Amino acid sequence: MINKLKSKLKVKNEILALIILIIITLFSTTYHNYTKSKIYENHKEFIQNIYLKKTINHILSKIEPRFKKVSHKVQEGETFNNILGEYNLSKKDISTINNKISKKVNLNKLNTKQVIQFSLDKTNNKISEFSFGVPCSSR
Repeated sequence: MINKLKSKLKVKNEILALIILIIITLFSTTYHNYTKSKIYENHKEFIQNIYLKKTINHILSKIEPRFKKVSHKVQEGETFNNILGEYNLSKKDISTINNKISKKVNLNKLNTKQVIQFSLDKTNNKISEFSFGVPCSSR
């Protein structure tokens, strides 16, 4: 008889422990969902903050790209050195470009239809890419 009573209490203890575990799980899940929604709402309010938006827009409007693509159409009376000098390139860079291009093209005879294109690195004011358009002669 005592053994039967002990076994029934054991079963009831296991059921009671299971019920307590389910209740604890429900409360912890509910609390977690509540705090998660609060954090989401706080982030949403922070993002919607007009002062933050204005500050970010102000900062981003001041940012300029590192590389600037330049497309310069040769005008009458311009020399190759003067064109590159307009973009504040060093004399050493200008002479290096002169030496490389003068092997293929006569820089003393610039045509007004020619376009000089290059990418200028603004951090150190150097040319990263260079393209020299030579116009085709028409008959």
